[in-house]
Amino acid sequence: MSPTAVKTKLMSKKLAFVFPGQGSQAPGMGFMLADRFEDFREIYLDHLQRADQALGFSLSKIMKEGPESELKKTEITQPALLCLSSAVGSWLRKNEIEAQIALGHSLGEYSALVYGGSLSFEDAIQLVSRRGRFMREAVPHGKGGMAALIGANDEEAKKLCEEVGGEAGVLEVSVYNCAGQIVISGASEALDLAEKRASSFGVRKFSRLEVGGPFHSSMLQGAGEKLSKALASIEIREPLVPIIFNVDAKVHGDPTEIRDLLKQQVYRPVLWADSIRLAGDEGFDHFVEVGSGKVLTGLIRKILPDAQCQPVDFLQKLEILRA
Repeated sequence: MSPTAVKTKLMSKKLAFVFPGQGSQAPGMGFMLADRFEDFREIYLDHLQRADQALGFSLSKIMKEGPESELKKTEITQPALLCLSSAVGSWLRKNEIEAQIALGHSLGEYSALVYGGSLSFEDAIQLVSRRGRFMREAVPHGKGGMAALIGANDEEAKKLCEEVGGEAGVLEVSVYNCAGQIVISGASEALDLAEKRASSFGVRKFSRLEVGGPFHSSMLQGAGEKLSKALASIEIREPLVPIIFNVDAKVHGDPTEIRDLLKQQVYRPVLWADSIRLAGDEGFDHFVEVGSGKVLTGLIRKILPDAQCQPVDFLQKLEILRA
């Protein structure tokens, strides 16, 4: 198939790019893909070098070699994931595979903004590193966390948080991933009590998440205020690609609105299921997970069972995306 024919075929699809967030990281991320595709290797190494220069330390070494404990640090995890997702987005664009809409899960929203030309790569790398540090510093270690509720619906999760939160401290729904997979965040004592009572609220499995704090909860409002000050000095442009935002599951393009949404995103719930449904309502049924892992692919298949979703991390041939 000629390049013109390929591009014509791709333009007939309504293609959405989704960018993963924290939890998709792993030592060696991106390097297997770089071994499979020489043109991606060149782009990835360039992004790694630029990230190292922007941050002032060797992020690339940590991403390639670990240790995993270092990569799990929030202020390391976030630029690492953004670096890989941005490189993959650039590579797909170079190969004339382009999205007509983009959205990112939590941190992944910054990768979507880089892809859409709203943020420069260097600004975004520095910004998410600071974001990660602000989030880690907002709540003392061991005083807060997150847990996934498997089996509970939205209302059951809310009722659990209301009951427990009134007794043991802050407990809030923080991520609406898909039906039967809700994430809650809050004080450690509240999570402990929620785990004991979870089965009474439709929860089949209560799974603590390995994260640095109660992300996307009101306990991180201070981190959002600090981030707001950092955002004030960053140039944000109107995206060239429509982007659906986590806070309200709507498309926004005004730079002032985007700044406020990124601030709020730190301490407000991620409306992921609603965001994917909006894309589906707009006719998007082809999704590409742009970055590390396949977490979002699994979620999208539950939210839109008839949609197609391909995680780039597992590609053996680029032609699969062109089919």
